[in-house]
Amino acid sequence: MKKPIKRIVITVIIVLAGYNAVFFEPLDKKNAAANVGVFDPIQFVDSFMEAEVKNVSATEANELIASLTLDLVRVSTEKGRKMGVSNDYYFMVEGNGVVQAIEEENVLLSLIGSDNNEIRIATDFIFGNTIREATAIANIGDFQNTMDFNTISVALNDKVRTTIVPPFIKNVKVNDSVYFKGGIKVNTKNPTIEDLRVIPLILNIQ
Repeated sequence: MKKPIKRIVITVIIVLAGYNAVFFEPLDKKNAAANVGVFDPIQFVDSFMEAEVKNVSATEANELIASLTLDLVRVSTEKGRKMGVSNDYYFMVEGNGVVQAIEEENVLLSLIGSDNNEIRIATDFIFGNTIREATAIANIGDFQNTMDFNTISVALNDKVRTTIVPPFIKNVKVNDSVYFKGGIKVNTKNPTIEDLRVIPLILNIQ
């Protein structure tokens, strides 16, 4: 075979081989495949808020305060949740209260059903793991890495700041009756039972 013809044949073979080796697929399909197994904390939290939060068990606030006042350590270790080696315990609480003051970072309630119990509803400075731990929405052992686990707290706190608090703080007034449900943190080494602060998941002005 003459050299020019031989070179042409070789070139055609290389081009055909290269063409057949290239696999084309739509970009959206490629992106979907790349995201298989990727954890989406926002979707995870949205699903929880829409379908599960109303059914999460919670202790009535007056009852919890009375129990903690009577035996802080026992109640915390038996009924609270904690993460790792820590003195912080988390609880889900619910109750009804009357608005006594609208503060810079909280709304102060006097609890209905008690002569002197008060509780604060957080409206700003919302961070940490209180909601994630109090709700038991997730366990660290269920995740491949701690980053996914930690992003749940970020997504939960963002949800509270952007969807739970704004309509509440816009409409609430002193002397309003409020139903609340949310998480609290209690430190057994430095307890502040008289100044509990709820990170709210449900707030209804009644």
